[in-house]
Amino acid sequence: MQRRFTLLLSLGLLGLTGPIPAEAIAGTGSAAKPAAVVAADFDALNRNDLEAFLALYAPQAQIFGLPADPHALVGKRLEQMYGAERLRAHFAMAMAQPDTPHIEQTRTVALGELVVSRVHITDPKRAEPQVLLVVYRVRDGLIEDLWHVGKETADNQAQATGAVATARALVEANNRADAERFLALFAADARHFRRAEDPHRLADLPSRAVVDEASRVKTYWALYAHGPSVQVDLLDAFAVGDLVVTHERIHKRSTPASAGESYEMLAILRVRDGRVLDLWPLEKIARPADAALVTATAGAQP
Repeated sequence: MQRRFTLLLSLGLLGLTGPIPAEAIAGTGSAAKPAAVVAADFDALNRNDLEAFLALYAPQAQIFGLPADPHALVGKRLEQMYGAERLRAHFAMAMAQPDTPHIEQTRTVALGELVVSRVHITDPKRAEPQVLLVVYRVRDGLIEDLWHVGKETADNQAQATGAVATARALVEANNRADAERFLALFAADARHFRRAEDPHRLADLPSRAVVDEASRVKTYWALYAHGPSVQVDLLDAFAVGDLVVTHERIHKRSTPASAGESYEMLAILRVRDGRVLDLWPLEKIARPADAALVTATAGAQP
């Protein structure tokens, strides 16, 4: 059973309905775009093309299992797949199995080196399909890290629609500089994290500024004290269980104390019953400060 579940983790990331065009894999410049690398990865898996699959992974690529702690985004590294020789041995065995799962990507978003996907897996040996949330880090055209961060369960399945609605409500409250409404969307014991300096870690460090409810209240009341100086556009949002992925464009207006800036942010939030329990910022990419905001919230579906 454990071997079968590991196989599902290995294969359950991105489903494709056909081969990936060579020009999409090549991308532009010296390295393929991360989303194209991920697509090529699972095209190779679905064709059982071991050599094409292995050619997409860095020599010391890391694959992580699901976290056991609900307040953690990263589980243990799967040692049976760490290192080129073990990766080859594991997937040679996986590809030789009969009746491998049917894999379908249902949502995805990419920013910088990261690709985040919601994946639907139908396994002939299982009565019910599985839905996973996974994150890739792709650098110089090779997959360096792969994290399985969430799985839809009977316990969290009903939370998905509300999780996306809460993400939207946070943006709306922020854009009105409504500190009271914004803070009401967090659980009292909500945890805030920050991006790790080590690219092989995934936002697993505690926030320096927001460490408890009192510091959260202080931080956001100060942020909104002078009105809506920070505007956010929710470009996309989708959920797996109680985990919601958000892709935002953020514009900070100039103030006497600081210059304005614009950037895109990729984050994951854990939301239950309309309250944020955990907030992990994954990636931040600077954009031109005078770039126009793009309204895309209408296309964000749970």
